[in-house]
Amino acid sequence: MNIILADDDPDILQSLLAVLQQLPGQEVRGAGAGGVALQAAAAMGGVDLLITDVVMEPMNGLMLRDAVLKRFPSARVIFMSGFDLSDYAEQTQGHQVLQKPFEPSELIAAIEREFAAPPPAPVPVPVAVASPVAVPRAVAAVPVAQPAVRAAVATQPWAVAAAPRAVAAPQARAVQPAVVAAVPRATPAVLPLPVAPVQSVPQPAPAGAEADESESLIGETLGAYQIVSELGTGRWGRVYAAVQISINRPVGLKVLDARRAADENQKARFIADARAKAHVQHPSILSVYEAGEVGGRIFYAHEYVDGHTLAEYQAGGQKLDEPNALKILRAAGDSLAYLQTHKIPHSALDSSSIYLGQDGTPHLANLATQIADQQLTPEQEMQALGRIMLSVVPSAQNLSHGLRALLGRMVQVGPNALAGWGALLQGVKALEPKVVPVEAAKISAQDRAAIEAVEAARKSEKRSLILTVGSMTITLLAVIAVIWWKFFTTNERILDVQIEIPAGTYKTSNGSVHLDTFWIDKYETTIGQYAKFLQYLDTHPTAEEELNHPKQPRQLSHVPQNWDIYFGQAKVRGAAHSSPISLNSPVMVVTWWDAYAFARWKGRDLPSEDEWEAAGRGTQGLIYPWGNEFDKSKVNSSADYNYAEPQIKGSVDGFNYWGDVDQMTSDKSPLGVIGMAGNVAEWVAWPDKAKFPTLKGGSFATADCRLDKNVTDREPGKAEEWIGFRTVSHTPPVKK
Repeated sequence: MNIILADDDPDILQSLLAVLQQLPGQEVRGAGAGGVALQAAAAMGGVDLLITDVVMEPMNGLMLRDAVLKRFPSARVIFMSGFDLSDYAEQTQGHQVLQKPFEPSELIAAIEREFAAPPPAPVPVPVAVASPVAVPRAVAAVPVAQPAVRAAVATQPWAVAAAPRAVAAPQARAVQPAVVAAVPRATPAVLPLPVAPVQSVPQPAPAGAEADESESLIGETLGAYQIVSELGTGRWGRVYAAVQISINRPVGLKVLDARRAADENQKARFIADARAKAHVQHPSILSVYEAGEVGGRIFYAHEYVDGHTLAEYQAGGQKLDEPNALKILRAAGDSLAYLQTHKIPHSALDSSSIYLGQDGTPHLANLATQIADQQLTPEQEMQALGRIMLSVVPSAQNLSHGLRALLGRMVQVGPNALAGWGALLQGVKALEPKVVPVEAAKISAQDRAAIEAVEAARKSEKRSLILTVGSMTITLLAVIAVIWWKFFTTNERILDVQIEIPAGTYKTSNGSVHLDTFWIDKYETTIGQYAKFLQYLDTHPTAEEELNHPKQPRQLSHVPQNWDIYFGQAKVRGAAHSSPISLNSPVMVVTWWDAYAFARWKGRDLPSEDEWEAAGRGTQGLIYPWGNEFDKSKVNSSADYNYAEPQIKGSVDGFNYWGDVDQMTSDKSPLGVIGMAGNVAEWVAWPDKAKFPTLKGGSFATADCRLDKNVTDREPGKAEEWIGFRTVSHTPPVKK
């Protein structure tokens, strides 16, 4: 009999495997994730019994059950859970459920009962088309529910008024401490996959092109993506939540249905639309990562948003508060102005195209298309946005006069209407200090403390005129000093330092290799350092060709996407994605071509894979810079990111996204190199016979931080926020 045990808690997995492997005549395999379990089932040629925890990510036990029974209908299933699944009786009907913690004998008895009874008829699980998203707390003060099991039925971690699709989340069951040591208590860390938005186009499908009725792809792998759940059906076919396996990145996956794929015209239109969306580069517009075709299935992957669309706010009767309304107006106005300025054809705006993430960040769906079915004027788009916003803000008597007047002018026609997107953005800027004074004034905690100290001194001296004037002067000087410090001084530290890696034999993923002495950057390349490279290219326009790799496409620029935004914020110690950014942050969104040219400019090289690992793993060949056991407190990774509660991301390592390259000093190799396990993954040299260059190390976007890990499926022109690099020298660096 073939048995598969699936549990994402490694302690429980090993304990139960030890019990099951004592059963005579059974082949038992363990899996720490649903996708691994499916691979094990295929390798075994089938599965007779699946024993799985219900609460796992990104594929929970209910999804795994459905995927296994789809391939092996005669398989039996036993569920385990540390949570109360009483609200999921329908989904678990016909299967035994063992409540963690339990005795090993209880598992053996459950197996005996399973094969003593006739196989249960599988219970179909309905598929909801709504994305399981949560209402931001600024809209409705609804208490957070306990971690929810993501079944094929969509669940919502926070309740939404008037949303009939919501499923109550199971409450964690109290557990007594007196438990057999062989079965540790299940951890309550539940990481449901954030669901990507369904970027459907509002126009109806062409006649005779009904939605695809073929089987769902849940549980299958499509190229680099493991499909986790279905989000809905759009104009072109089904949309799925998936995980990009190589970097564990949640994405939305839009798959062209088979009927349309058989039509060359519709197939070409789908691909052309995906290409048009991929060319859109705006921080508030959802990105399209790549398109592909695997086994006749045509798809493209896009960015997800863990949040609500304004259409869902309308349906649930929820209202935005004014700070969030202003954020959305700014993001939507700036995005639509971008599409207009760049003359990008796009679909009409509607309430399902605007998202507010759980972190309060607004996004606009990627509306770009090859040919717009309906081209609206800027005035019509302004009016559409105004009508959408009026439907989700409080009634007039509960709305500030300024915002009420601004929205009124947006929907007007004639001389009193807003003159364009620039006028809208100016109007939003004028209102922001009144509604969000702290954000608008950018007053730091230190500034406030200084002002409060002055006020206390003023009161203690009975408000004398002299002291009052002195206090005002001190305050003014403090403000001037802050402004001068922030805008007229550089925050860049001297981080262009190299570490000597002595000659010797090192253990790498390629085996034991002998390396000559080389010098590697102590830190990842920073934004400030890369800015000097771009400045050099500006002043030496003929030098770029000499620095470029021979295979680099000639039309490519070395200016990263959204460089003006990142560099502009870094210069003033601002923020991107609500995270601090400075000139000492790692340069990111760089292609391999960029990294290669920068290294040439510095008179250096990109490290080989062996050199990079030697610098990170030392002579002992450690798995992580600090040892062979993973410690999420020592590295800037996503290991402490609970997708169910994104507001606590970084609660362990202290970072939501990137950090300054010298900030995470605990991520230090035995040879003194910083940041090789996390922060950003790093481009290394391109092996001669390899199809693509290699990425090494983990990043803030992934929990896999092993130094022997490599990613070899990234094209050299691909750039992401989690990708950076560092350089090496093969001659001693010149002392400055």
